[in-house]
Amino acid sequence: MARVICAGLITVDLVFEVTTFPNKGSKNEAAGLSLITGGGAMNAASAIASLGGRVSLVGAIGDDMFGVLLRQKMADRGVDDQYVTTVSGTTTSQSANIITRDGDRTIINYRDATLVPKYFNLQETFPFDAALVDTRWPDGAVKIVQAARSAGKPAVIDAEAPVAVAEEALMNASHIIFSQQGFTDYTGNNDSSALAEVAIHLGGWCAVTRGPLPVLCHDGNDFTEVPTFLTHAVNTLGAGDVWHGAFTLALVHGYSELNAVRWANAAASLKVRHPAAVETLPTAKDVEMILSQNS
Repeated sequence: MARVICAGLITVDLVFEVTTFPNKGSKNEAAGLSLITGGGAMNAASAIASLGGRVSLVGAIGDDMFGVLLRQKMADRGVDDQYVTTVSGTTTSQSANIITRDGDRTIINYRDATLVPKYFNLQETFPFDAALVDTRWPDGAVKIVQAARSAGKPAVIDAEAPVAVAEEALMNASHIIFSQQGFTDYTGNNDSSALAEVAIHLGGWCAVTRGPLPVLCHDGNDFTEVPTFLTHAVNTLGAGDVWHGAFTLALVHGYSELNAVRWANAAASLKVRHPAAVETLPTAKDVEMILSQNS
């Protein structure tokens, strides 16, 4: 079974469902409310486990009730938490998420600067088939992607703003996937022509995910757009994280980058159909069904 190490942000999310986005200074009643797990690394790790991979999560949580909840969710989903540090006297990272009727999400996140993994050391022989890291823990991201590349394994970065703080990790990664916001943060614009310059500068395979719009891809020589799958989005929270987990797992299974993007697009399209955010995740069988229906 494919084994992936996934490192970065772990949070709890308080999700408010509203009819329209609130006006400044107004009071608004939510149509729905839920407390769920969140954070790019936690969501991606959960997706990898649901899609049939083995996954070890690296990150940090506080020693509060939210930390206890997260540990239980990791166990329930089959996510290995041996590299997750509990930092005493610290509050677990939290996000407030506003979901509008069209499924779009707005996020406000709080992260304590002391919430970084302690005493994390990789084994001398890299025991994983791939690595997926985000930009929330730059020092750890560098260590993990370097170890993966040295072992000849895919080293994928979820490049979300702020991106430049993880420049060393970007330079060592094999695959860099920007969100639209992350790409704008890193390049200063959202012009797709800038992707070629970024790919050449970083020396890795690069892409930009853009929600329902085609994914922009560049391998340092050629530019390609990979269409997404038409779907009715109910809740887009965590869709990008599911995409990254699926993309990384597809690479481990031997897919080419463009086919891995298509596989990830299918997984993300399944994710956004459900109102329950990351509590409802696609399986590999679900993804293959979508692909067969759209072949």
